[in-house]
Amino acid sequence: MLTILDNFTKRVHGFFQGHVYRNYLLFGAAVMMIPLMHNFGIIGSGTLGIWAYIVIITVVALGLNILLGFSGLISLGTAGFVGAGALGTGVFLNMGLPFELAALLTILIAAAIGALIGFFSLRVEGIYLAIATLFVGEILRQIYTQIEIFGGQMINIGAIRFLGFFTLNANPPSERRFLFVIIVAVMVLMMIAMHHLVHSKTGRALLAMSRSQAAAQAMGVSILSYRLIAFVTATVFATVGGVLYAVYIQNAPTTAWTLDLSLFVIAMVVVGGFKSIYGTFLGAFIIHGIPNLILAELFGDVSYIFSGVLIIVVILFYPYGAIQVFYDVRKWFHKGRLKLTTKRSDRSA
Repeated sequence: MLTILDNFTKRVHGFFQGHVYRNYLLFGAAVMMIPLMHNFGIIGSGTLGIWAYIVIITVVALGLNILLGFSGLISLGTAGFVGAGALGTGVFLNMGLPFELAALLTILIAAAIGALIGFFSLRVEGIYLAIATLFVGEILRQIYTQIEIFGGQMINIGAIRFLGFFTLNANPPSERRFLFVIIVAVMVLMMIAMHHLVHSKTGRALLAMSRSQAAAQAMGVSILSYRLIAFVTATVFATVGGVLYAVYIQNAPTTAWTLDLSLFVIAMVVVGGFKSIYGTFLGAFIIHGIPNLILAELFGDVSYIFSGVLIIVVILFYPYGAIQVFYDVRKWFHKGRLKLTTKRSDRSA
């Protein structure tokens, strides 16, 4: 029996380690199973919407993890760029542009703003950079709420035509489940993109910059270039998250993109785990999922008090993120297997 268990464990380990994409594809396939629970009546439409928001905000938090975890920089204006993705897509669609062009223009405009912030970041550091990005987010929020092109309180987007052939409509439950699969597929693609970025020369340069800019410059790292890369990448990820919000919800409020959302995204990165792709998803689940899926059922309106306590506990005992829990479990499993193997060897002797 132990031999069978050892062989099975080795095969599973080899399967997961064999290909760089395999883990992400399997993870995405697992998340795509959530709509099946809706089909069988296990979860309701509201619960499916909460999971969809977790997926969307994970994409946003992945970009901030590149900025905060790998580059050592900070931004408090993330919410403004999420709003840019959702509202910008809605504005361009209402102008009659096809969805693909509307999303592309929105992302390019946001990336240009991110590049400007990257240039500006050379002049400021630490808390001053945080305050500067805070005001960028506030400026964007004022633009959304004060300029008439954004439609007042809400932009109604409606059904989206994709590639000129497919109509993505959020109203029928079957279509909503299909939209969920689409946003999960995009999340997996963004995870793979982040994996390649952080394991490339660029990722190593960002890490060097985060530890010591002087040492990084001595090794030939251009601080300007890589700060631009960090801010543009984080901005693009946040904007893509906003586009996914527009695709799934198919309307976008103008007043939702506040500092609170930016702080929640930072909390997701910190609680889930710096420099961890899966930890970012876990952080989104802890910050948004647990209060709304579990604690709200048990404690009602005071659920966020308990979630706040949970966050403090995670930070105290797992300062490198809750994802370390799974690494510890894996270590315990390997130690247990080693003990079983040792006992078996002793008995054979």
